[in-house]
Amino acid sequence: MNTSRILNLLSAVALLSLLQVCSAGLLTDPAAVSNKKYDFVIVGGGTAGVIMAARITENPRHTVLLIESGASHENIPLPLRAPALGVRSGSNEPWTWNHTIVPQIGLENRTFTYQTGHILGGSSYVYGLYTRSTDQIYDKIAKVSGDNGWSWNSLVPYFNKAEGFILPGNGSEWSGSDFESSAHGTRGPFNTRLPIFPNDIDPFIAQLVATVPGFSKRHDISSGKALGVGVSQPSITKAGSASNVATGYLTPDVLARQNLDIITGARATKLTFKSSPSGPVANGVQFTPSPNANTTSVFANNEIILSAGAFNTPQLLQLSGIGSSTLLKSLKVPVILNSPQVGRNLRDHVTMPMQWLASVNTTLDRLQNATFVTEQTALWESTGAGILTASVANHLGFFRVNSSVFDAQTGDPSAGPDCAHYEFLFRDCWQSFTLPYPGQGSYVSMGMQVTSTSSIGTVTINTTNPFTSPLIDPQYFTSPTDIKIGIQGVRAARQAYGSPIFKDILVREFGPNPNATTDAEIEAMLRHSGTTLFHAVGTAQMAAFNSGVEKGVVNPDLTVKGVKGLRIVDASVIPVLPDAHTLAPVLAFAERGADLVKAAWP
Repeated sequence: MNTSRILNLLSAVALLSLLQVCSAGLLTDPAAVSNKKYDFVIVGGGTAGVIMAARITENPRHTVLLIESGASHENIPLPLRAPALGVRSGSNEPWTWNHTIVPQIGLENRTFTYQTGHILGGSSYVYGLYTRSTDQIYDKIAKVSGDNGWSWNSLVPYFNKAEGFILPGNGSEWSGSDFESSAHGTRGPFNTRLPIFPNDIDPFIAQLVATVPGFSKRHDISSGKALGVGVSQPSITKAGSASNVATGYLTPDVLARQNLDIITGARATKLTFKSSPSGPVANGVQFTPSPNANTTSVFANNEIILSAGAFNTPQLLQLSGIGSSTLLKSLKVPVILNSPQVGRNLRDHVTMPMQWLASVNTTLDRLQNATFVTEQTALWESTGAGILTASVANHLGFFRVNSSVFDAQTGDPSAGPDCAHYEFLFRDCWQSFTLPYPGQGSYVSMGMQVTSTSSIGTVTINTTNPFTSPLIDPQYFTSPTDIKIGIQGVRAARQAYGSPIFKDILVREFGPNPNATTDAEIEAMLRHSGTTLFHAVGTAQMAAFNSGVEKGVVNPDLTVKGVKGLRIVDASVIPVLPDAHTLAPVLAFAERGADLVKAAWP
């Protein structure tokens, strides 16, 4: 029995346990909240929604209902607890949404499953790396929004508030030169740290950054400056388990708060509105546990807060009558507000995993052996140590291409000269989202991501059935600029692993197409094997207060333009794609979002 089979069995058991187990602090029966009024109703118990619920209820005068479509975070299944297994689990898991992307014209009309967290705690379970991104990203957001509160310097306290960075202990392979303690918060609920489990390629990467031009060392990738190669910061707890916001923020004392209700297994289907002299006011949420079950209504005295993510937030807005009036009328959805930017401006990272055959047999590909996984699971369960503590990658690299590749008309797509055009994940195992493990052998991979993308996609409904996924069209590689960056990234990956430094561990480039050498051949490889890194943002993007719905969906305080009583706090509001992974930005946005709510409702 191989690892894939084991994970499938674990998934089946996990689904049953996740649906059946619930503590006194959590609800599953819609009747318990039917027609109740709360000060705030939060839709979506993912990364942002959990933080919002925990922070708002710090004020005992505010009552909050958190509605989560997925299951409770209790009795978390092994693949979500063990870091190495979580990053190896596949699509169609019970804890992920598993949306299907429409055929991508830039990827040879391929389609694939897009995984985001579908459990209380959301994508904080499935995104295992903490990267804050570059300071110039947030300074551009501040400029776009007209609110300096979104600048890097203003957001650093919120990054620190969320983060519980664990300093490396005695015996760690990392030293003080691998991180900057001043760049981290150490008392927050969400644990991060330097990698625990050493990789075979770690010492070779150290030689690479010390000797090969173009691969300089970055002492801390979360310092606001990330260009170069740095040690990763995985989201792993002191006990060696994967971090998540549900466990971190929803502690027993928080769940015991009398002003917080959380209902799981509840799909929000529609927002309700009342009229006022100043326009529509959001006042309620309808939800149901399944397509054929009765609908339950709840109401908000102050605000409804959407934290359903970059795909489900625009879907729910459109289902509720907020979106392009042309789209809504075509589906006979009553128009509450013509807001044409809802579901537009989708931006995402596109990735190109490349593989090299390794000459050693001690890579993380040992986890392909079912017997070995069983042995290591027992070790990890008893000690919190071993290979199951391995992170996605122990080193990350962030790089720019020469500006000469950009034409005068399109220009440089990055937010500034310190921002990365592409990223490397140096992986000590086989990685491919499009090709299965070959069945034998050990591998080292390079995940090359285009991080400053120009391709812009959409999220639109094509039915009024809330249980049908929206049409998600990221438009990957439709921008020639993205292809140009991707070609340079592939060449740089080959320069890194082709260095004589790696001759004692790497045999040869294995896939997806080592024979692709010309620009045209590499472009064909990118289109044939490229896929997503699951970092979608922008589908309800923020714009300045003095701009209308033609420019954005939310104001800088995250309130929805054109309606009252509705706010959005999740990745959909981010108007500039971070040049790194999106977990940390969402943590910071949620922490500030909670403070914005508290300021509006003291």
